[in-house]
Formats: sequence, C-alpha cells, structure tokens
Amino acid sequence: MIYDKLANIQRYRGLHPNLDTAIEYIGCSLNAMPEHIDLDGAAVYGNIFTYSTVCENESFFEAHAQYADIQIMREGTERVAVSDVSVLKEDEAHPDRDFWALSGDEEVSINLAPDSFLIVFPGDAHKLKMQIGTPEVVTKSVFKVKVK
Repeated sequence: MIYDKLANIQRYRGLHPNLDTAIEYIGCSLNAMPEHIDLDGAAVYGNIFTYSTVCENESFFEAHAQYADIQIMREGTERVAVSDVSVLKEDEAHPDRDFWALSGDEEVSINLAPDSFLIVFPGDAHKLKMQIGTPEVVTKSVFKVKVK
C-alpha cells in the first residue's frame, strides 16, 4: 500500500512498467481524463466514479490477485480501510474477474481526500466508500494496473 499526496506520485516510478504508464498519464492528463481510458488495453486502464459514501457496515473488503488499484480522490472525502488478505475471511471468490470479497478487521485506516492517492497492490484488501461523519458525494479516478 502507498498513500501520498498526488503531487508526489512521480516518486513511485520504476516499481513496475505498467505503474509507470499510469503515473505518466496521471502526471500529464488527469484533469482531462474521460469517464473511461484505455492506456494499454487490459494491462492499464482507468475510470471515473461518482457515488455517495456509506456507513461502514454497508461496505466490504475487496482484493485482487493480478491488479493494483490507483485511487485518486477528485472531489469529496471518504474513509478507506486496508488489511492484508491473510487476516481476513474470504466471503466470495471470482478469480475470472480478479475479485475477492472479504470480511474482518481493518489494520490501517486513511481519509482519502482531494489531491491524495492510494495504491493498493495484490494482497492489500481495501474497504472503500466509507463516510466520514455524514454521507457525501465523491468523485474518484481509479486506475487498474496489471502487476502480475
């Protein structure tokens, strides 16, 4: 897991070629990003999501085996929990979609706010969309980056 200010995202170049592709786009074109962008087919792509945050009990952990997620908050604030998959219980498995739903205790909690980003790697289960105080509408850019 990496959590930092968007202004620092270039520091993370060199970790993986596909991450570099996403980071280059983010550095140059994030403000002009359409709702969906293919940067390298199924290896690197991004979407913009707008939704209302929810109570913690309405959210769940998700994890991926092949993809890292780069989550960039554009508007609003949400709480995100992160735990290693080894400390959670598997509730659903969809390997064909690289998606696992899990439950259990959080190990780390962050507030994802505008101009910040979170990168979660395979093995980093993440629980998204949690409200801070009262529900609010948020907008995020989310990049899926194949790293395995």
